[in-house]
Amino acid sequence: MAATADFKVFLELQRRNELNAGRARAVNRIPLFVTEVDISTAKTVPTVPVPFIAMAKGFSETFAFDMGIATKTVSLTGVLLNQTISKDSLENDSSAKEVVMTPFELAQLIHSYVDSSQAQDDQFINKLIILIPSRVDTNLNYHTASSEDDDMSVLPLIPFTFQNRRYDERFKRIINDKAESEIGVENLVQETPVEFFTDVSNIDELPGMLGFIRSFNTGLSGEQPNTVNFTLEFEIATVLAENPINNL
Repeated sequence: MAATADFKVFLELQRRNELNAGRARAVNRIPLFVTEVDISTAKTVPTVPVPFIAMAKGFSETFAFDMGIATKTVSLTGVLLNQTISKDSLENDSSAKEVVMTPFELAQLIHSYVDSSQAQDDQFINKLIILIPSRVDTNLNYHTASSEDDDMSVLPLIPFTFQNRRYDERFKRIINDKAESEIGVENLVQETPVEFFTDVSNIDELPGMLGFIRSFNTGLSGEQPNTVNFTLEFEIATVLAENPINNL
């Protein structure tokens, strides 16, 4: 999946969670110029061969136990450029900063963030945002009357996630209807928020993929002295640790 020169891939810092609604989308996010995105979903399904079954059926069988286990990773390849970085530590009224960093400074910055921990909200990168063109919304309807035939360059953008569209969540609706009718509890099981499949220009905050950076690699090339090549591997996960320092 190739990205264009206008940035559609972002790394988000954990501090972004504390910003007020409506804050500029560049704050506490790092835009990346990405040339290639590789997305991998590896499912783990334990299997058990059935003994002696071939004696009765004439062929062997294996039972598979689908327990909903999968490892999801996103690998990015691209270049770091002279880029504007906007940050706000929320320490005081003058803590907001916007600076232009060289690609070498940006490489050092991201390396230092990867080498950090979840306890530092201003350093920990916990979300990857990849915006992709979309024709259909969460209910499998076209966004607009022209979305079916529009060129991809003018289609709405939605975040790439591993979420299901609400159209495919019939099992959740059945559970919720049963819970409401039997015990009077509404929305027992949360359906996918509509924001995941809504044009990002129509929502306040950008959903993305939560997790952590597994590896970040950079290379300096004499043929491209003003850029830094990089590869990055992001693993989708729920980081369970809380920040103990902020809770003191």
